[in-house]
Amino acid sequence: MRKTATLLMLVLLLIAACRRREQSATSTRGSAQPPAKKAAPAAPAGTEVGSMMPEYSATFLDGSKFELATKRDRVVLLNLWATWCGPCRAEIPELQVLHAKYGPKGFEVIGVSVDEGGADGVKQFVDELKMTYPVALDPEAKLASLFQTSWLPTSVLVDRTGKIVWKRFGIITPDDAELTAAIEKAL
Repeated sequence: MRKTATLLMLVLLLIAACRRREQSATSTRGSAQPPAKKAAPAAPAGTEVGSMMPEYSATFLDGSKFELATKRDRVVLLNLWATWCGPCRAEIPELQVLHAKYGPKGFEVIGVSVDEGGADGVKQFVDELKMTYPVALDPEAKLASLFQTSWLPTSVLVDRTGKIVWKRFGIITPDDAELTAAIEKAL
């Protein structure tokens, strides 16, 4: 019981640290991440669970283009994150587990970094954490704008038809039963 309480406290502290860093950076240099730079537009249709995912594209770390529409043959977990976000770092092992476990069945995790510093820093982070799932760069935070969020991490699960079937603002924890059920149903 004490171990569970300690783990829960650690997760809550990581979430608070990520929000505090974002708010602190926003007040000192204009923005910790791009969505806070300007007033957010009205939420576009298609960003809630049950809606069709809007078109989205970015650039993978290797420079190739990522178009979500080309992934309609797969179930995709889009994970919005940044290298400076503690909770983002904490959930990466679980994302790796999901990517490896369900990948052969047509599932793919795609990390979407909102870091503004360029590909080199993100590549170094990916190598350091031994991330094997694809990572796209989105320094303008277009995906964050679509989801009207400044909260990191944020994740959405898109089924093979392009429908959003699960969404989370915050960290994905190990053995998340709700996410596992959504993945298995989508597959």
